[in-house]
Amino acid sequence: MSKQKRNIPLARMAWRNTRRHTRRTLLTAMAVTVAVAAVTYSFAHLTGLLGDMVDAYAKTESGHVRIRRDGYTERERLLPVHMNVRRLSEVLSTIRGHPGVEDAIPRIRSMVLVDGTASNKPGLLLGVDLEREESYLSPSSITEDGRLPRAGRAEVLVGKGFADKLGVGVGDSLTVLGQTAYRSLGGMRLAVAGLAVTGFAYLDNTILILPLDQAQILADLPDAATEVLVFADDPEEADPLATNLRSQLAALGDLEVLSWKDQGPLIRLLEMMRPIMGIVMGLLFIMASLIIVNTMLMTVMERTREFGMQAALGMRPSDIVRLIVAEGLAIGVIGTVVGGALGTGLAVWLETTGINIGAAAGAVAGLPFQQVLYPDWKLLFTVYGAVVGLVTAGVATLYPAFRAIRLTPAEALRT
Repeated sequence: MSKQKRNIPLARMAWRNTRRHTRRTLLTAMAVTVAVAAVTYSFAHLTGLLGDMVDAYAKTESGHVRIRRDGYTERERLLPVHMNVRRLSEVLSTIRGHPGVEDAIPRIRSMVLVDGTASNKPGLLLGVDLEREESYLSPSSITEDGRLPRAGRAEVLVGKGFADKLGVGVGDSLTVLGQTAYRSLGGMRLAVAGLAVTGFAYLDNTILILPLDQAQILADLPDAATEVLVFADDPEEADPLATNLRSQLAALGDLEVLSWKDQGPLIRLLEMMRPIMGIVMGLLFIMASLIIVNTMLMTVMERTREFGMQAALGMRPSDIVRLIVAEGLAIGVIGTVVGGALGTGLAVWLETTGINIGAAAGAVAGLPFQQVLYPDWKLLFTVYGAVVGLVTAGVATLYPAFRAIRLTPAEALRT
């Protein structure tokens, strides 16, 4: 006579057990919730941090491709004005007509000595095309007091921190002494049109933003600039774009054409942070999993007597294992749903409002940290969190489950 197959409603029993022991279920679910929320939000936070740094560095320093006079990089620390990009109008016309180029922005960058009301300080002069810079340096959005300087007028936008050091405000005047293309000194009296807050401490404490035409007069650079920043439609295509522009601009002088990935130690550091971020996220996965495993182990191991009673009543070992795993998954689902919602909600909210890290940004003045950090949430990050919650909750129950069924009912009842 064949053995009659028993149909045990394990899913129903598992769900009922989670409701019977409310405190234990909530404790375990909270561990899953915290782990899932932490994974989801941390991925968004780290991705936003790295993305903000790379984007900020491109817009303020490197572009996606930077074009300068050949040999400039070796002397970059001195910001040599005499090494400049000549025939600027031809260079810009050639670059802007190239496929894959969003725009080409000329800039004059030089070190200057600034004499204010209270003191004189060295500063960084940045001559820019104010209209074209709106999508990049965004002069209008960083102007906190006063207004933008106007082309054709001896006016300047001063970093707020730098203005405090100089003792000047909107409406005051200052004198600027800087190098010219002929390695001599040039000077200009400038009216302070406005004060700027870029969000980057290393700029706010040193920068003077001047209309390009006025910077050209100061540095004696007609139809020239110290650099041209090229922004690509697709930043990932910066390397081939740099190669193509290098050959196309060969006839316009000895120019150095570098992709943003080849510019200086900082951008290489930012690129190195990607695999480091992967390691950090891997460690976060492990830590979150250990939290769940530890809580699940305690929850299951303290129920050894209960499992012994079920075995004594005739429940097969395989059914006990499936019941324990089903309970773990049920709790995992609860914790994953709540944790995923919390982590996603926090990331999406802060993606809009941002996190003000002004003091921390000031402490790393040499790096392009904005004072407001915006996480970058993606659906995949919530999926990562869900994988941690569900898979770990289920797997964490296997060891104590198999340990429980190895005990005889009598041994389990004595435990």
